[in-house]
Amino acid sequence: MATSPEHRILIVDDEPSVRWLLAIAFDRQGIESDVAESGREAVALLTRTRCSYCCVVLDLNIPPPDGIEVAKFIHQQCRELPVVVVSGRSDLAERLKSAEFSSVVKRIVMKPVDPSSLVRYVHSEHCIREGAAADPQ
Repeated sequence: MATSPEHRILIVDDEPSVRWLLAIAFDRQGIESDVAESGREAVALLTRTRCSYCCVVLDLNIPPPDGIEVAKFIHQQCRELPVVVVSGRSDLAERLKSAEFSSVVKRIVMKPVDPSSLVRYVHSEHCIREGAAADPQ
């Protein structure tokens, strides 16, 4: 049985351990995820699903197109889709803050990231499940 888009996120990170750590953390709170290791994969998933995610968790330093280009794609094609940026590069994060597509970026989190804090934020702000607790443990 397919999960409703309101309960599914897209995680984009080129580090397998980060992708799967986040995917497991979200899954434990009832939010399923698709994962992509490159900008190309992320754009393909966004296109194929018609942007049907409740949120995108996006690393900026990924194989082409980079995270800034993916955020630009989301701004142009998926205007209502919120993005949470997770990055180890403050220079890239600063570029994103000043960009015209920053309206889709709801939060920037620097690595290393605390998965439980990220899950709580995404759950409470973007992927609230009907009947679920407002603050998952």
